[in-house]
Amino acid sequence: MNSQEKLWKGKFGNEYHQRNVQKNRNKFWYEVLAGRFGELTSVLELGAGQGDNLAAIGNYMMGKRVLVGLDINEQACEVMKARGISPYNASFIDAQLYGKYDLVLTRGFLIHQPLEVLEATLRGIYDLSSRYICLAEYYATKRRGLLYRGHFQALWADDFAGRMMELYPDLKLLKYGFKYHTDDGDDITYFLLEKPVNESMR
Repeated sequence: MNSQEKLWKGKFGNEYHQRNVQKNRNKFWYEVLAGRFGELTSVLELGAGQGDNLAAIGNYMMGKRVLVGLDINEQACEVMKARGISPYNASFIDAQLYGKYDLVLTRGFLIHQPLEVLEATLRGIYDLSSRYICLAEYYATKRRGLLYRGHFQALWADDFAGRMMELYPDLKLLKYGFKYHTDDGDDITYFLLEKPVNESMR
């Protein structure tokens, strides 16, 4: 378990989730995924916290809904379960996730991944997605560390989508945008990517 995992698994992570009560993310995800909800039957979020993003996406999905949230913090997973989301309490690097999901997403998760595990994390995201990938994180053209609640080496801004597209040139960038903190965005930049789809499946 690396230093980041220890931080979020324990007291620091508990206090974070206690500070950040459930938030309505409907507006954000309606904008990001507009026109695509009918294609989604399964969604996986890494670093899902209390499940705010999954709950919002689930509100717009039609028919069958499989919502799975992975988080290293046990208290966050308990909240997800109470909200009807399937929690997976583990580190992503150590987790044994199988199958494919129509959408795999992160929102404020990759910013906390040390460089030594970032590529493996991006590859894992690609492998778990059958169609869409959405990365909503702090953007920077070059990786830079930011002081986070008194901790150094705990948060980084980066071009996460750019790194993923370098690893997988077959990815198509469908849309991207910046969401200001007063507009349900926390000053994050989102990138919606699509994997190649067999024409017979369209």
